[in-house]
Amino acid sequence: MRTTKLPVYAFFFMLTAFAAFFGSIFGVDTNMNWYQTLYKPAIVPPPVVFATVWPVLYVLIALAGARIYLSKGKNRNSALNLWGGQLVVNALFSPLFFGLKSPILGFLDTLVLFVLLALLLIKTFDLDRRSFYFLIPYFLWVGFAMTIAFLIMYYPFS
Repeated sequence: MRTTKLPVYAFFFMLTAFAAFFGSIFGVDTNMNWYQTLYKPAIVPPPVVFATVWPVLYVLIALAGARIYLSKGKNRNSALNLWGGQLVVNALFSPLFFGLKSPILGFLDTLVLFVLLALLLIKTFDLDRRSFYFLIPYFLWVGFAMTIAFLIMYYPFS
């Protein structure tokens, strides 16, 4: 990586870190009593898994964003818009789910995030293959999170 690219990577890491920090303000710890009352399906991993997976995903998200920005393809601007959109939707999950104590809004957020990521993967496939590969674990994790959110949301209605 040339030194002229370092500010771009630093900027995308700061954006991603800000989104992670914003979401963490409304994390599980602030509403632990409420969260403990929710039905959680057996597929929900222990908290240590979330604490391990998300930092890795945030690094991959930042790397993908910087690479998209530095790319020269025709889909660059639409991919950047999708990248920014997914970051905002990602950051809104905790305020919606934990802050508002709304499994329904949490599920809807993951659904929108999943769709945005699918579109972003389509855009990045030809634009920047490394970004595409960086985003695959995130897409899979969000699919898993969407399944969990659906089951938590669905349980009171079943």
